[in-house]
Amino acid sequence: MLNETAPPFTLDATSGEKVVLSQLLGSFVVLIFYPANDTPTCNSQLAEMSMNTPEFLKLGAFVYGVNTASIAKSGEYCTRKRLNFPILHDNGGTVAKQYKAFTSWIGLNRRTVVVVDPQGRICFYEKGKPSAEKIIKCIEAHHAAL
Repeated sequence: MLNETAPPFTLDATSGEKVVLSQLLGSFVVLIFYPANDTPTCNSQLAEMSMNTPEFLKLGAFVYGVNTASIAKSGEYCTRKRLNFPILHDNGGTVAKQYKAFTSWIGLNRRTVVVVDPQGRICFYEKGKPSAEKIIKCIEAHHAAL
């Protein structure tokens, strides 16, 4: 997926808005696909990304969690965990499948982080739990190249 055009999407966010990827062109977009709210690894990953959201914003990057849970459940989770970014509701993992971030046999997102650059191309793609620092360095490197 690296260097490919990011698949388009429109998803509902816990912030109450519809997030349309094409409307975010001109900015970096960090998508954190994760399996479920309230699991230890997801909690630590999202907490780290939340703590670094101000740094992402300074770099012109919007951060979104993406999972298959309902907006209500993810909204409650965002509030309780004090996340500094919204979670997008990906019903049935439709968008996660386009980003090769879905595990069909269990019906949940596969932990994957994707960064879409301002031109709409995927400039970072990593399965697992890459550090916020690694993602920030990728965005900084792309800024330097622009």
